[in-house]
Parts: sequence; structure tokens; C-alpha cells
Amino acid sequence: MNMIEKLAYVKGLVEGLALDENKKDTKVIKSLIDLIEDLVVNVTGLEDGYVEIHQQLDAVDEDLGEIEKALYDDEDDDDDDCDCCMPKREKTQDELFYEVTCPTCGETLCIDEDIVNEGEMECTNCGEKLEFDLEG
Repeated sequence: MNMIEKLAYVKGLVEGLALDENKKDTKVIKSLIDLIEDLVVNVTGLEDGYVEIHQQLDAVDEDLGEIEKALYDDEDDDDDDCDCCMPKREKTQDELFYEVTCPTCGETLCIDEDIVNEGEMECTNCGEKLEFDLEG
């Protein structure tokens, strides 16, 4: 039995008592039933809103899952050599790539050995100067 049905049951019980409308305790009981009726209407509205928000959240979650799958499935197909940020060019077997994370913006950059040997570069995301020291 839901709240609306319970409220209807209690209202029926009170009406079946055939209480005297002029007595103070009858007025109190009727006021309490009116209050409970308002609460039931409000709670029922909140429950309906909750169900709607839950359905919308599920739809957003499904859409986000599809987007993540589209984005991250492509990364799974890459081979072990990192070439995500480098211009497309012919790679040799001996060519090494390194992943570097910019301390300013957190962007992960893929760089080759030539850039590391130069000793510095600018972050392609935020422009921060990144320095590489291979000594020691």
C-alpha cells in the first residue's frame, strides 16, 4: 500500500467515526489529516522527480560510456611505440619515443630522442618550457 492509499484509508476511518464537527478534537484531527495530505502530495512529487532525474542520469551515463569507448578503444589499437603527438613520418626500428608529462597543465606528450637530445621544448598544450637533462 503506497502513501496515497494509506491516506485514503485513514480519511475513510475518520469519516466513518461520524465525529461532531463542532468539537475541538475533531478540528485537530481534520487539520492533521490535511497536513498529512499535503505532505503525501509533496513527497509523491519528489519521488516522481527523483525517478525522472534517475532516468536522465542513466541516459547520460550510457552516452558517456559510448564516448569513452569511442575515445579509448582507438588508444588500445596503438602499438607500443608512442607516436600520438608526433607528426606522421617514417619510423625506423631503432627510433625511441618517450612520454613526458607537463608539470603545469598535466598534458602527456610523446617526444622522440632528437627532442630529448636538444634538451628542451615547449609544451604543445600550454607553452610551458620543458627541459630535459640526461646527465648523471
